[in-house]
Amino acid sequence: MVMGHPGYKDYYYEDVIANERVSLGDYLITKDAILDFANQWDPMIFHTDEEGAKKTPHGGLIAPGTLLLAVRIRLLHDGGINRKVLASLGFENVRFVKPAYVGDRLTLKIKFQKKRLSKSRPKYGLVNYYMELVNQMEEPVLTMLDTIMIERDPAKFSL
Repeated sequence: MVMGHPGYKDYYYEDVIANERVSLGDYLITKDAILDFANQWDPMIFHTDEEGAKKTPHGGLIAPGTLLLAVRIRLLHDGGINRKVLASLGFENVRFVKPAYVGDRLTLKIKFQKKRLSKSRPKYGLVNYYMELVNQMEEPVLTMLDTIMIERDPAKFSL
């Protein structure tokens, strides 16, 4: 499936609101999405063989964890791409909590954790977010922390 450009939603480090919570998207996990991704990147039996997957403790096809990470970033960008973000500095505590099955509808929930100014790059700040990818029953399938580096508003500070 080819996805279009979601548009922009620019904001600076100073615009990040403490204790903010955001819920984004509705992504349907399909059999084709699992098979296409898994056959190329993660060909475990419970990702690629429908009959074989039924014989595993999962009881059916499940989405690879790396596909769930890709869904997370897609839903994040569907909320609008922030051109003030320089980079994600890394993920922590990535957990695949529960399998995502064919037919599951996933939503990304984001919760602000903390922010601070960058010591090495004074034009940027660092923001930590806790993220959950949840299914239609509000059960987490993926949890993680993400730290992003985001541009500071030049109108609100001087070096």
